[in-house]
Amino acid sequence: MRASPESPSAASSALPCLVVELFGVPRLLARERVVPASGATLGALAADLVRRCPALAGTALDAATGWPLDGYSFVVDERFTREAGLQLGPETTVILVASAAGG
Repeated sequence: MRASPESPSAASSALPCLVVELFGVPRLLARERVVPASGATLGALAADLVRRCPALAGTALDAATGWPLDGYSFVVDERFTREAGLQLGPETTVILVASAAGG
């Protein structure tokens, strides 16, 4: 059975699946260099990231929302940001870092 354009399965397949690079402490915690995650916005991607990589929960990411805890930030397309509503596309690059890593 094919999904209609309005069905939840069709909508979820439209979300960009990105590779989130982990740098510094997040990489050490996860014991992974990259983790795949999906989301149309940075906030949605963060929520998916914490589900896919529970080792980051409570240490680098909020366990309930996935949002970076104080001292951590995302770098999206080479720009530090904590803007949850930031729209993501299929070519967007995302890195999770300790905020001090930026200098």
